[in-house]
Amino acid sequence: MYLTRLKLIHFRNYEQLNHSFYPGVNVLYGRNAQGKTNILEAIHICGNGKSFRVNADSKTVMEGKEGAYLFAEYVESMDRSVEVLIGRDRKKSLKIDGIPAKNLKELLGNLFVVVFSPEDMKMAKEAPSLRRGFLDGEISKIRPSYVDALKNYTKIIAQKNAALRRRENRDTGAVIDAYNAQLAGYIRIILKNRKSYVNKLGEYVRETHRAISGGTEEISIVYKETVPETGIAETLKKLRERELFEGSCTAGPHRDDLEILLNGKDIRVFASQGQLRTLMLAVKTACLKILEESTGHTPVLLLDDVFSELDQTRKKNLLRTLKGIQTFITTADDADAKLLARAHLFYVENGTVRERQPG
Repeated sequence: MYLTRLKLIHFRNYEQLNHSFYPGVNVLYGRNAQGKTNILEAIHICGNGKSFRVNADSKTVMEGKEGAYLFAEYVESMDRSVEVLIGRDRKKSLKIDGIPAKNLKELLGNLFVVVFSPEDMKMAKEAPSLRRGFLDGEISKIRPSYVDALKNYTKIIAQKNAALRRRENRDTGAVIDAYNAQLAGYIRIILKNRKSYVNKLGEYVRETHRAISGGTEEISIVYKETVPETGIAETLKKLRERELFEGSCTAGPHRDDLEILLNGKDIRVFASQGQLRTLMLAVKTACLKILEESTGHTPVLLLDDVFSELDQTRKKNLLRTLKGIQTFITTADDADAKLLARAHLFYVENGTVRERQPG
């Protein structure tokens, strides 16, 4: 799978763009704030239906315009396309191969895209909710039914929390038991999917991390559950009195976390910025491999400001891992662009893109 053409109208700083791209490595280089990351963002929206930079896609509409238009043409076994129309009023319409899509769920599973951005490093070091969100997003790409289980679980947890906060009569305990009975099945589905994904993720992360770091460091990833997969109903029952006392749900998939260790030490405490970046690159490459294994299609890989804080050896090792993957790389450093001798180079300046020959 690879992107062949991207058209943009009134998207970010692009008044109009209509540009072809190539299989292999495409490098977008130029000074900062010229529109390099905007191209990656547009590709991500066409693949995943949302920006990786802002919560409201309406913020991507060019200032003074009512809407933005995005069109991505790509090759699977045949020519295919995705169109996205984003309104400043937050309305969004989607088309797949020219046919209107009913919802975002219909878009997922067409143009597969995996992105690395500097913001991803927060996932490894900051709140557990970021790691849970990452897991849920990646699993949803390969198991659409997981989305429904997660939505139902989240809805019931909100209802249970509301009941726990009220504690207005003696029947609250019975109400909580009823919610727990509903939650048990969804917890089982979520845990099964998350743990299965983490096991596969850990395997691929170790493999890719060794390739990028030169085998000098060892990574392990462990899913930390607050309700064990065996005995879910019994655990929820034991927690009831504590939850009634505290007035909130104290355990469940919404409280779980990922533990990431570098050479046996917590990465949140002991990793340098370069080590952290190497880890997240390995994680994102592992996500791509899982998607490829699950769907039979090689996703498009987007690497934003990927070379920052990597030494020359790790840069070269990273590039070796990208063989056979269409990759879009942004950099503000001309020297990094020259490092990519076999890449297709595109100079980005003030919302325009011009292809340049290497050398």
